[in-house]
Amino acid sequence: MFNSFIFPHGITLKEDGVIDTIPVAEVAFRDKKGEWLSLFLIIDSGATISALPKSDAVVLGIDVKNGKHIVISGIGNEKLSAWQHNIPVRLKNAIIQLPVVFLDKEVAPRILGRGGIFERFTLVFEESQKRTAFIGESGKEAKLIQKILNKIQQ
Repeated sequence: MFNSFIFPHGITLKEDGVIDTIPVAEVAFRDKKGEWLSLFLIIDSGATISALPKSDAVVLGIDVKNGKHIVISGIGNEKLSAWQHNIPVRLKNAIIQLPVVFLDKEVAPRILGRGGIFERFTLVFEESQKRTAFIGESGKEAKLIQKILNKIQQ
């Protein structure tokens, strides 16, 4: 069973100078020294798997070529070469195995996709409060959300 927690939105500066907020999660990865390194990943419910740029693999001590080679579609159906690894990560106090692809690009957004996350947590995006809740799958909060959704569905 996983606990529930909330991440506030992150702040980004657009090219036109406008400040915007986006849903992010602080995800800790073990670096090559075995220490936890926190990265902020954009929460993307449209992404089937989490993705990091290839340059992050070096910092984490991962040889990307030891992973499963796949080709994924990015925005606009751009085809990208990637290597999939399952790696332990920490979300607040929960440690999970997360499927991650390292993209064959040195610069790419860090994405937290559905795989490894959505089956363990119910996510609630509360845009008005600029926060995202990760509700543990078997907690009382998850049961309340299920009850609400079932009622709406009727």
